[in-house]
Amino acid sequence: MKTIQKFAINPKGDAQTLTLKQGFQVARIEYSVTEKLINMWIEIPLRADIPEKTETFVVKKTNQAVPHDYNYIHTAVDILTPQAYHIFKLPEAAMTDKTRLEVA
Repeated sequence: MKTIQKFAINPKGDAQTLTLKQGFQVARIEYSVTEKLINMWIEIPLRADIPEKTETFVVKKTNQAVPHDYNYIHTAVDILTPQAYHIFKLPEAAMTDKTRLEVA
């Protein structure tokens, strides 16, 4: 079995870590005008024997630079401003290098 869980991501650009089961898939991402947050729905397997892992995501605005090894996930648009927020998943190596997180 599997489920879809909703996570709220702050669009301010700080790295945010989620604990997810291996094999997860991002199903949908959108910007909530009323909450001023990015909502991310993730499909997660429910089997108890599937190990969990931490994944770190970061949000960048258009024209902000990111390292080459960051993995683009999706873009969420605030239709009122208009502002675009681009969600990237960080590679595991970036988590051990705090200076890379601060520069990115």
